[in-house]
Amino acid sequence: MPTTAHRPATKAELVSLKTELRVARDGLGLLERKRDMLMSEGLKQLRQAKLLRQEVTQAWLVIQNHWQVTLEHESFQTMKRLADAVEQSTPLQDNGHRWMSVKLAELSLPKPTLKLLGSVTQIGIRPEQVRGKLGDLLPELVKLMALETNIRRIAAALKQCHRQVNALNQVIIPELAQEKNRIEQRLEEKERESIFQIKRLKARLL
Repeated sequence: MPTTAHRPATKAELVSLKTELRVARDGLGLLERKRDMLMSEGLKQLRQAKLLRQEVTQAWLVIQNHWQVTLEHESFQTMKRLADAVEQSTPLQDNGHRWMSVKLAELSLPKPTLKLLGSVTQIGIRPEQVRGKLGDLLPELVKLMALETNIRRIAAALKQCHRQVNALNQVIIPELAQEKNRIEQRLEEKERESIFQIKRLKARLL
């Protein structure tokens, strides 16, 4: 705890201060290691997310081109009927776990098994092609979503850890060390005073 007032200049208080100071320094070391690990993991996931986003963006551009072609060849009524016939997708599975006080998301979505929405005479091949490409892309989108979620969570934990390191390093530890030095100096003064008084007492007795 940061000192707001001087503590009693006693040996018991000095022992307590030394213990607090040792714990604070040990805690600072642990927090600095935690900060380094958070930063390392955050950068790792950031690189993975960057590469995956590039792949997803390229795949999405291909899907967009196919979609535009589909809209040019299929009527609005046909597309609406197909949209109404699409079954609800499988819900996401979150197998997240805690790591370094951060809850990391592990979202997964199996590649959907698509059934034809009608016979070849009822619908063209283009809508089914778009559905197939979207089905292939969905697991990668979910993976990217998990990575970017984790990056935000790690960044928040890193920010909090950095504040704690600064508080220990710049406020708590210096105040404890200063108070320890003050008490040590005061105890040394008391000891010198006691020695001087003993000498005077001996001199009188002699």
